[in-house]
Amino acid sequence: MNRLSAVLLALLLASCALVPDSRLPPPRPETAHAQLAVTAHPLATQAALAMLDKGGTPIDAAIAAQMVLGLVEPQSSGVGGGTLVMHWDAATRRLASYDGLAAAPARVTASLRTDTDGKLLPSEPSQRGGRTVGVPGTVAVLAMAHARHGRLAWRELFEPAIEIAEKGFPMPRYMHSILSLPDAAKNHAEMLSLYFAADGTPLPVGATVRNPAYAKTMRRIALGGPAGFLEGGGATAIVEAAQRGFRPTLMTEQDLRDYRAVERDPVCAPFLAWRVCAMAPPSFGGLIVLQVLQMVEARAGGRFDFDDPAFAHLYAEAGKLAQADRRRYVGDPAFVKVPLAELAAPTYARSRAAAIDMTRAAQDVKPGVPAARVAALAPDESDPVTATSQIAIADRAGNALSITTTTNLNFGSRLMVDGFMLNNALTNFSAAPKPGETIANQMAPGKRPVTSMAPTIVFDAEGRPVVVGGSAGGGPIVDYIASSLIEMLANGRTPAEALARGHLSTAVAGKVQVETRTPATRLAPALSALGHTVEEAPLLSGLGFLKRTEAGWTGAADPRRDGAAMGR
Repeated sequence: MNRLSAVLLALLLASCALVPDSRLPPPRPETAHAQLAVTAHPLATQAALAMLDKGGTPIDAAIAAQMVLGLVEPQSSGVGGGTLVMHWDAATRRLASYDGLAAAPARVTASLRTDTDGKLLPSEPSQRGGRTVGVPGTVAVLAMAHARHGRLAWRELFEPAIEIAEKGFPMPRYMHSILSLPDAAKNHAEMLSLYFAADGTPLPVGATVRNPAYAKTMRRIALGGPAGFLEGGGATAIVEAAQRGFRPTLMTEQDLRDYRAVERDPVCAPFLAWRVCAMAPPSFGGLIVLQVLQMVEARAGGRFDFDDPAFAHLYAEAGKLAQADRRRYVGDPAFVKVPLAELAAPTYARSRAAAIDMTRAAQDVKPGVPAARVAALAPDESDPVTATSQIAIADRAGNALSITTTTNLNFGSRLMVDGFMLNNALTNFSAAPKPGETIANQMAPGKRPVTSMAPTIVFDAEGRPVVVGGSAGGGPIVDYIASSLIEMLANGRTPAEALARGHLSTAVAGKVQVETRTPATRLAPALSALGHTVEEAPLLSGLGFLKRTEAGWTGAADPRRDGAAMGR
């Protein structure tokens, strides 16, 4: 039995024993390794380690992992979506970040709900179908990062995904749970032959899934280089697929060929003894994480206890202030001036934190006024909701990366082409502005919508990376990351311990959400008494983190999903 067959058998046996339950298992002991990978699926983690074993770099490993994730976790990410990359090069001691978010085509309307004739479209149907598809950026950004930081040949990185697509993989528990929702067969009609039985029910957990069309796509990209994604009829097939569903796309093949990934300067700020670095806009996630960390540090008095209602209140109020800022100021920096340095500055965070009333929840939270002169902008009232996947990898040479990658909502636009899913990233733009208003995140030709995704790397006083990771999970991504960092940095938790705690989130405007069926629900009465509107919610994060110890790297994948951490 070869390694792949052994892994598939182990996954099949494990999957068959799983019983869906939102209660979290206790954290597993973590073993330190010289090199470590965390992804959202064991087969993707195995692919990453295989590249490291060949002498590859973290970006080599991450590309192999992403190609496998697009096969075994198609609801969350893939070559039809967008990706953010945060990379640390140990030899040059340089931190770089790369933006491969899906973008609007050259022709757009005022918003997704505005049709070409100017009439308003119904809300729910506007969330799926061809009009929602943004120009994909995942292949472009991974190619950019590989050209600068890769060591293995591009074609080698696709071998695991090709083999698994042809031999098959066990139906994962998490994907099965999504496909088991009401009307799943109707909503996912383009996937019936892959993931459903003849009677319209999803294949059972552990059943073998094969995707030969995906293998063919992987071969085309592997042999043709990054351009192979669009060559050989690839661009034509994408545009034709995006003509389907509710309202056809306005995207053209030229839009696909004109797309370019962008290198951006990371945004960094202090937290206790560390320097936390995350993605800059169009990600608002990095800014919120930095603001929340600095605000709670300013008012916590050195005690960061999520079981204490007083700290939970402080954390929630900090989150609401940060959300108000991002709704007003954050958009694609190619289209709007974002006062990023001012918003991330410790002096600004302290001034915002000083306004928090520790005895009562604020009911009308306003954005702050940074020192920089900015245009008068209306708030973005949208709440980005994404499926998304997380990859974190560190190698023996000290290189590290965090990648967050997405097709947006689960299964994106619900349109499949050549074995992969197309995104519905344009749903992350705001509603159309009112006459005379400007919104930082309003839709425009070639513009990239904001995202909560925030791949993060934390450095110690010597400038060494000590924590690497991020999360999937939509708007609450910012809370999943911020709270995990607080647990690992301020409270000394291991990644497994941090990721197994119940969540608290302020991502939905006007609410504080506590994760259902976890100890976090015990906070609800006290938070309600302080004036918060509290709601119990599933809060299905997709965290993945590495943490450096004296013995090496430890790591964990989110127990709420199918991920795995593995090392050598």
